[in-house]
Amino acid sequence: MIVRSRGLLAALVALVVSAAPAAAQHKVGYVDSRKILQEMPGRQQVEAKMRADIEGLGAREKKMVDSLNTLMSAFEKDSAKMSVEDRTKRFTAMQQYDAQYRDTLQALQTEAQEMQAAAMQPLFDQIKLALDEIRAAEGLAMIFDIGAQANPIVAMDKNLDLSDKVIARLRTMPAARPAPATNPPAAKPPAAGPVSQPAGVTRKP
Repeated sequence: MIVRSRGLLAALVALVVSAAPAAAQHKVGYVDSRKILQEMPGRQQVEAKMRADIEGLGAREKKMVDSLNTLMSAFEKDSAKMSVEDRTKRFTAMQQYDAQYRDTLQALQTEAQEMQAAAMQPLFDQIKLALDEIRAAEGLAMIFDIGAQANPIVAMDKNLDLSDKVIARLRTMPAARPAPATNPPAAKPPAAGPVSQPAGVTRKP
């Protein structure tokens, strides 16, 4: 559940390129987005909050796993004493809870990805602003990103590397703040009553 930050930053650099004035088409520079993300102010605080939020999602998943394992243990303990009718009822209830667990797990994974993207967006916004300001100040037509995965540049003049200037500009800006937290929806409680283990349902780790 990891956001592809390099690709997003490469898109920001592309926006800066498209905004370049025609009069400065002869002058270019480049940055290394990996270095900028590593050294920019506020990144550690944003990532710390993001990790805490994702750990909260993990706790919600663990609660459901523990509940499912408890139901399965109860079934294994009581199965020898149950009638066929009781086994059928608990079989159906276990299937329903297992399906609910799988749906919830998928929803938690999607929520974690959205949470990561929202947490990183303030950093990307600041980097774009710094790139715009550096490009204008240096009179550049465009800025390339050698940290992008599909980097077409095979040789460059290191004197054109603007990464340190972008980092220095970021350090003059207010630190990016984590996105405000949202209240996650409460997990749906398991069905009441005894439950049996369906075929194909295995104990969760």
